[in-house]
Amino acid sequence: MKPEWLERDNIQRRKGISVEEFVSCFEEPNKPVLLEGCVDGWPAMKKWSKESLIRVCGDASFSVGPVEMKLDRFFHYSDLAKEERPLYLFDPKFVEKVPELGFDYEVPIYFREDLFSVLGEERPDFRWVIIGPAGSGSSFHVDPNSTSAWNAVIKGSKKWVMFPPEVVPPGVHPSPDGAEVACPVSIMEWFMNFYGACKDWKRRPVECVCKAGDVVFVPNGWWHLVINLEDSIAITQNYVSRRNLLNVLDFLKKPNASELVSGTKDRVNLHDKFRTAIEAAFPGTIDQLAFVAREKMLAQQKKQSFWESATDANSGGFKFSF
Repeated sequence: MKPEWLERDNIQRRKGISVEEFVSCFEEPNKPVLLEGCVDGWPAMKKWSKESLIRVCGDASFSVGPVEMKLDRFFHYSDLAKEERPLYLFDPKFVEKVPELGFDYEVPIYFREDLFSVLGEERPDFRWVIIGPAGSGSSFHVDPNSTSAWNAVIKGSKKWVMFPPEVVPPGVHPSPDGAEVACPVSIMEWFMNFYGACKDWKRRPVECVCKAGDVVFVPNGWWHLVINLEDSIAITQNYVSRRNLLNVLDFLKKPNASELVSGTKDRVNLHDKFRTAIEAAFPGTIDQLAFVAREKMLAQQKKQSFWESATDANSGGFKFSF
């Protein structure tokens, strides 16, 4: 990574904020934030190393790209990896495979409302352990099912580049229905060919380097690219809160849901199952959230209407009447 690719760090950073501040300043307005030292107290921060993970995980195999590997074999590969786009371990069933790993971390207090949990074992994949060498990572994508996410670094560091939902990153070409995304072959290729173009944009990306102990909040719909700057271990989870429940329900009932929905065997019926389970667990919540959303939309329309009527379109000044 060239130094100029790492210099820009314009994400908002907070440490020890309240849940109320997180919700009002970041989750409700759908803005990313880096929460410094958020997981310093996790047992994993002290316990997890290559040697300890190999010992604890034993014969368990994990998803590494298109194959399954035991950790000793994966670390042997990652220690020697020199290719431009090295493979990384990204496994959604790591707690089921090695339950002890689930005791070494806990969901940060800001993300504990997880409404997909009403589906029990039928919920889509939602948590992953991520292990990879320097240079490994994920090219631009939007997280599945309109969920928000948090990503906590346990070892190493990661470079993040994020664009809001309405700004498609340069060099990235989603299909009209959103089912497929064409992007450069490698993350390094994107930086070499497209990163410089962002300097002249009015809506420049949100960027940061996330280090061990820190957590990045990724709001729903945001495009993001992540690359490991060194050997790294992280935990990430996707979740649904009341702030984005309506977005998720709208996403799950799209006409091409069978192509868009991911992480579950039953893509077609997930909307109906989820809505029914929410209504049973939290009666009236969906209607209440829909009512509040309509009120906000009407208030915004009235505000816009006032300024349109007060502004003289011909002179650019204001109209006054007495």
